[in-house]
Amino acid sequence: MFTSLRSRLILSYIVVISVCLLLAGLILVVLLRPFQIRLAYINLIAKIGPTTRLVRELARGGSTPEEIGAQLKEQAQEDGTRIFVLTLQGKVLADTEDKLIGQRLQVPTRETQREGQLPYLRGQLTTSDGESVIYVALPTAALRSPAGGEQRLMVAVTMAKPRAVTFLGDLLVPLLFAGLVAFVISILLAYLIARSIAKPLQRITLATEEIARGDYDQQLNITSPDEVRRLATSFNVMTQEVKASRQAQRDFVANVSHELKTPLTSIQGFSQAILDGTARDSEAQRHAAQIINDEAERMARLVNELLDLAKLDAGQIVMAQEPVAMDQLLRGCVEKLTPQAVQGGLELKLDMGALPFLSGDNDRLAQVFTNLIDNALKHTSQGERVIVAAREVMGPPTRKGEKAVSGIEVSVADTGSGIPPEDLSRIFERFYQVDKSRRRKGKGAGLGLAIAKEIVQAHGGQIKAESVVGVGTKFTVTLPASA
Repeated sequence: MFTSLRSRLILSYIVVISVCLLLAGLILVVLLRPFQIRLAYINLIAKIGPTTRLVRELARGGSTPEEIGAQLKEQAQEDGTRIFVLTLQGKVLADTEDKLIGQRLQVPTRETQREGQLPYLRGQLTTSDGESVIYVALPTAALRSPAGGEQRLMVAVTMAKPRAVTFLGDLLVPLLFAGLVAFVISILLAYLIARSIAKPLQRITLATEEIARGDYDQQLNITSPDEVRRLATSFNVMTQEVKASRQAQRDFVANVSHELKTPLTSIQGFSQAILDGTARDSEAQRHAAQIINDEAERMARLVNELLDLAKLDAGQIVMAQEPVAMDQLLRGCVEKLTPQAVQGGLELKLDMGALPFLSGDNDRLAQVFTNLIDNALKHTSQGERVIVAAREVMGPPTRKGEKAVSGIEVSVADTGSGIPPEDLSRIFERFYQVDKSRRRKGKGAGLGLAIAKEIVQAHGGQIKAESVVGVGTKFTVTLPASA
């Protein structure tokens, strides 16, 4: 029955509200107890004055204790009290209930309170018949005894010690009604609060189910509490990431299929030419074999690059952490590609000073800069130049005011045709190529920059591209001093 979040929240609220109301009632009884006793004393104080005056008049008129007790019985019955006439030593001369006549009560004789100008005694005692009472007493006129003497009298008006339940009898119905109203209002508020929490979660659940069915166009606009709103924001980000990932998978499959289709078609066509005798002479056969070999190498490069990307994504390639002499690394990359630049009629220039050692993987970093320089050469026209520049990056000053080297910045800039703005933001995507704006001289599959980005990020660095159409392109790699 209570399986949903909303029902469980409401049940929890009901339990909490019920416990709180019960505790409030118990605390109310405890807090009202002193007030209840105080009211009882005030009631007795209001009665002690007239009763004392009546006893004084009867005593002066010569009434006996029995006659005084008889006169007080009617008043005691009306007031719900019990009246004693005692000597100052506590001997009971008259009792409106005729139970304790002749016995003694332990009533203190010292003054304890004042009501106006009249001193009176008050307290609690237990009578000899076992009744616990509270009392208020006042001394009064002397009573003549049959022997001719006089004895001072004291009048005590008593009341059974009040109980909380008895006192709350008149308040019980209003309290129960107030508690019921508070309970109903609290349940309504609990329902609204539970609904405000559960409803957006239900929306998120429904949107998640739609994503599971393949509908990735799910965006939530929730203005609930901060926690739920952050959950909805994270859900929206997740949906976008899932959608982009699914699209990337589709593009990946399509691009791999496209990149494999061309060499496979060439291999199949020229191998068929050899088999069916179309390539009859040795020169034709050698040409066909050369094309088959080139396309096979192209497929091998593509497969190796895909394997590298897969391993980088899975974290299976662990970058070595060894000292890397960046000046030697960059000089080696430039020297290795200088013949290619000379063959294309390009100027390849290295501009750097003394560079510090970095901690990283020498071979992988060489792969990054070789790829960047190779791309620049491929997309730069004859007679233009490619410049490789490197410099130290200084960190913030220390407490002593000195600055330490925080890393190295390496840039590869060409003076080619540039990359259009709409393509610049996508050049690090896998298989993305800017064929429409740049003349490609190689046979790459568009994976080199994606691999370079993964390697740089694995070293804790950043890679970015800047380009102006008709002016050139500049790739900048920033590497920290220690990855």
